[in-house]
Amino acid sequence: MEDGAVRIFKCFRNIRGYLDVIMVSILMGFFAYLLVGTSLQKAVDRYFNGINAQGEAASAVAQSIKGDIEGLLAWVPACIVVLVTIIAIAVFCFARLRFRVRKSQNTLKNAIDAANIIIIILDRDGAVLELNKHAQELFDDVGARKQGNFLELLSQKDARKLIRRMDNHDTSGMNPHFELRLKTDTGYRHLYCSVQPVVSEDGDEHYELLAVDITDRAQKEIELKESHEELTAVYRKLAASEDALKAQLEKINKLAYTDQLTGLPNKISLMERFTGELEKNHECMALVIIDLDDFKLVNETYGHLTGDRVLVEVAKRLKQITSENMFLARLGADEFAILVWDFESKGFLPRLAHEIENRVDGYIYLEEANISISSSIGITFFPQDAQNFDELYKNAEMAMYKAKDKKCRYLFYRKELNDAVVERLNLINCLKGALERDEFYINYQPQFDTRSGRIIGLEALLRWENRHLGNVPPSRFISVAEETRLIIPIGEYVLRSALSFLGKLRRMGHNELIMCINISIIQLMQKDFTDMVLDILKENRIPCEFLELEITESVMMESASVVLENINNLRRAGVRIALDDFGTGYSSLNYLMDLPINTLKIDKSFIDNIGHVKGNQLLVSTIMSIGRRLGLSTVAEGVEHPEQLDYLKRRKCERVQGFLLSKPLSQAEIVMLLGGAGPCMPQRTGTGES
Repeated sequence: MEDGAVRIFKCFRNIRGYLDVIMVSILMGFFAYLLVGTSLQKAVDRYFNGINAQGEAASAVAQSIKGDIEGLLAWVPACIVVLVTIIAIAVFCFARLRFRVRKSQNTLKNAIDAANIIIIILDRDGAVLELNKHAQELFDDVGARKQGNFLELLSQKDARKLIRRMDNHDTSGMNPHFELRLKTDTGYRHLYCSVQPVVSEDGDEHYELLAVDITDRAQKEIELKESHEELTAVYRKLAASEDALKAQLEKINKLAYTDQLTGLPNKISLMERFTGELEKNHECMALVIIDLDDFKLVNETYGHLTGDRVLVEVAKRLKQITSENMFLARLGADEFAILVWDFESKGFLPRLAHEIENRVDGYIYLEEANISISSSIGITFFPQDAQNFDELYKNAEMAMYKAKDKKCRYLFYRKELNDAVVERLNLINCLKGALERDEFYINYQPQFDTRSGRIIGLEALLRWENRHLGNVPPSRFISVAEETRLIIPIGEYVLRSALSFLGKLRRMGHNELIMCINISIIQLMQKDFTDMVLDILKENRIPCEFLELEITESVMMESASVVLENINNLRRAGVRIALDDFGTGYSSLNYLMDLPINTLKIDKSFIDNIGHVKGNQLLVSTIMSIGRRLGLSTVAEGVEHPEQLDYLKRRKCERVQGFLLSKPLSQAEIVMLLGGAGPCMPQRTGTGES
């Protein structure tokens, strides 16, 4: 509305201007008529009055001509008014046009000034001919003279660029605008330019350089470029960090789901695979857990690197028996698991267990040693035995540990095993604090010389009485102590107590007694075991030959370097080594000549059947015969009947022990027995069977 009113006002103003010009023109025409018309009328009247004086004929003609002239004179005012009006309007329009041109020039000049347009007139050599206000300000800023050479203010590259533009007037096909940089003391001023040839009034060709100072914009562009470069660098770093993060995440994911040693899936992967297979609604699934027996001994004997090599080999062997309906994983330490689904019947799993046994059990041949391994397997079913993975895993472990305790290769989970597991855990908890609570004590079973009938040795027998469990037999807690490695401090307790008692007996005058102590393979795995034994002997002033350490066949068959080194060192020091429970293990006599032993101890299972099973009698007789030929003494344990004693005496068994002769006794009872009248072996009447 406002713009419309302004336009209407301007229109009325222009109309008023034209009306004023017309009115002025009419007035001027009127005054011109008064002046010109009156003078012409008078001149005509004088002229025709002179003619009238010459005659009537001439007067008539003159009057006719006068009438015509007066008629023409009647139009003179109008013609004058029109002519004056046209001239006035032309003058008015010219004046307005000139005003508008001047106004446009001023407007353009103001616009150029407001737009900071730089105008420089140059000659062909770059000399400055003319400058506008902004160009002068620019020159003042860069320290140049008005009539200086513009090319000197530019870098060589920009000077060549300007010369090329001046030489090449035709800019078609290229951007007519270009950028120049003027050198200053603090840097450069950036100009956005165009150049055109112009011809001066004297016909000389000059060049008009139009430019805009874009220093601020250029500086911002530089800053933006630098920022962009910085951002690009940051982006690249972020991209590299992202790649590294992805790699790290992949590594973490691999660590989370893969066993790094064997490359097998781990327990987490097994759980997820169980969940995945559970969604497929299999009728039945089973979890098989495989645990290597006594694997800790491998690590302690040969080192963890060798142990790792053994685990890798076991993993390879297990891979060979897995199929499409099985998922093999390593659960940790020496424990592996196989998840099985879509098997045809439960009879498949015993066959799988036998195949695992055939593949895994046996020797692993390494450069440093040939290592014998065996496995215990626990098997459980889903959903018959468990409702979730945790229950399934727990039940399979129960079955595996029970199989290990029973020395059988594999065992299926039964609900009754829960009680056994709870009992085992309770036993472990009670055993951990037994030494501190002084719950252990030692009884001593005498060993008798079959020739003299006198006591020549004592076997130290560890006993445990717990306030909750009561009297716990060694057969129940020794294996647990070995598994938990509590056997190390317990074994040291037995050594110190028994040898301290032997030292006491020797001070009482019983200088020929031999102290027999059972030693676990776990104890023999300790590198400082020999030093500890010799130190205890020295503390109690006991010669080494009066200590007899009893070890089992399985210990002697171990190729562990630390075990054999400790045995040989003890033997060289004079300590006696007895092979306990001989015949129950490998049942091989070929290796006896190479073993550093002094004594063969015949297992009670053979003694029990003397007089009933002739094969056992022959075996006992053979053992004693071989022992004599090898220079080894023989000891028979578990003698409970007179006929057994008679048979052993006839076969020249050197030492015997058992309930027939004496039950295990306390220290006080041993002192009384040795100091009384009855330290001798009871006499058997009758000949017995030969």
